[in-house]
Amino acid sequence: METFQVNTHTLKEIVDLTPKLNRIIKEKNFQTGLCHVFLPHTTAALTTGEIGEGTEDDLLEVAEKIIPQINFRHAHDPSHAWSHMAASLIGASLTLPVMDGELRLGTWQSVLLIELDGPRERQLVVGLAPVVR
Repeated sequence: METFQVNTHTLKEIVDLTPKLNRIIKEKNFQTGLCHVFLPHTTAALTTGEIGEGTEDDLLEVAEKIIPQINFRHAHDPSHAWSHMAASLIGASLTLPVMDGELRLGTWQSVLLIELDGPRERQLVVGLAPVVR
């Protein structure tokens, strides 16, 4: 297992984790198997998607529209309760295939950290597991 930090800079933002994950895979000389990424935070999320041409902003806007602004009962801090709901619905982990020493993603696909309550320092945990044939 390996951990790394990502610093976000705005309240809501998307960070492409693909280069960092591929660097970890290369440093470990890992060729084939699964890469599992876990985000131990409740106001950020992980997904895959496209980067560029405004797609990141579109994803954030869709998340905002899917989850309505209700009268949240989150006792700790109602102002960021929406972030907890969005993070729970999007998810905190991904398992991705690794082939020939790098993530096997679609042509326009990247691994994305979705910051929903920044700016913050986020920690990620990465595990690499070989697949037995």
